[in-house]
Amino acid sequence: MRLTLSQRFFNLPNYITMGRFVAVPILMVIMLFMDDHNPEKLLLNVKLSYAATIVFILAMASDMVDGYYARKYQLISTFGQFFDPLADKLLFLVAMIFMVQLGRIPAWIVCIFLSREVIVTALRGVAIDEGVMIAASHWGKYKSALVSTATVGLLIHYPLFGINFRMIAWVFIWPALALSLGSGVEYTVGFVRALRKLQK
Repeated sequence: MRLTLSQRFFNLPNYITMGRFVAVPILMVIMLFMDDHNPEKLLLNVKLSYAATIVFILAMASDMVDGYYARKYQLISTFGQFFDPLADKLLFLVAMIFMVQLGRIPAWIVCIFLSREVIVTALRGVAIDEGVMIAASHWGKYKSALVSTATVGLLIHYPLFGINFRMIAWVFIWPALALSLGSGVEYTVGFVRALRKLQK
């Protein structure tokens, strides 16, 4: 069934996706006032860390909602296929970039995540333009889950309910990094194979 222009763009899943884009500047504003290097702002930093975590969790949870709704009511569109993962990437990358200056994560790790996402997003854009569909791999989904969990732990940072969330975050960072590289290579190989099939 071919969707109308209104159905492709002006639907609930896309509105939810746009809501995640709105969450990005909100997260940025909150993290602008965070300063882990100033002991005098400890209480403020704790509150801001929790606030940033709540924004991030709500935004990422909305991803499951719009995905479920789009599949259930067959509202899957090119717009959603491109911008939905882009919103997710912006959320965790913005959070991680801000956490570099806070000393919560090394810049080189963020650079690897950023490079992978830029390359995959560029390939996805070319694939859509060529009419090529490359299904998301399970590795990519596992990577997203691990990265989101690690980001939540790094955002909380301070002990909560006696739990060291920062340590938990680092348990997830390393497999997330490995899966990020692996799924990126897998997507690139799939992209090349799909283009070769078009030439036949």
